[in-house]
Amino acid sequence: MRAFGTEISRNRRIPAELSILQRSAIIAKAEAGVSYKELAAEFQCSKSCISKTIQRWNKHAKVESLPRSG
Repeated sequence: MRAFGTEISRNRRIPAELSILQRSAIIAKAEAGVSYKELAAEFQCSKSCISKTIQRWNKHAKVESLPRSG
């Protein structure tokens, strides 16, 4: 009999942070009129990831990671 947690943890995907080049490309393509859905498919991330990247650009005008607390 297999353990319950091993099946789940084997399929778990750890999200990776977007690189600065990817963020720059997302912003450029979004400004060119590409939809969030198309960007998410191209960069293999969620639409919320695309949205947050663009919001970060609009608020802070930078593509670098913001400082984290802690």
